[in-house]
Amino acid sequence: MQNIEAFQNAIQKYGVPKEDVFQTVDLWEKRNIGQVTQTIFALGRTAQTHPEFKGPILGPKLSDKNIREFTEAQLKAGETTLGLQAGYTKGASQSGMSFGKGRKITD
Repeated sequence: MQNIEAFQNAIQKYGVPKEDVFQTVDLWEKRNIGQVTQTIFALGRTAQTHPEFKGPILGPKLSDKNIREFTEAQLKAGETTLGLQAGYTKGASQSGMSFGKGRKITD
């Protein structure tokens, strides 16, 4: 158990976020091996951010910040746009649509 705790402390010092580190009991009692695997992938992502690391890559690269600057005019134009995510379908509906004959259930 002490080795597991030493590993957890070491990867946190290396830069793995605390939220991505499994609990000791997850590995010791084999309760949540999926979380242990997620921690290993988090370590792989974090290792890619260290320039001195030249080993193999495991998992996707951490995303970089992409800060966007919008003008007031762009922000106001965005307020008037209805996105399709809001359910607007530009007046299209399925009323009057029929595909073949209706189902008739008789005894």
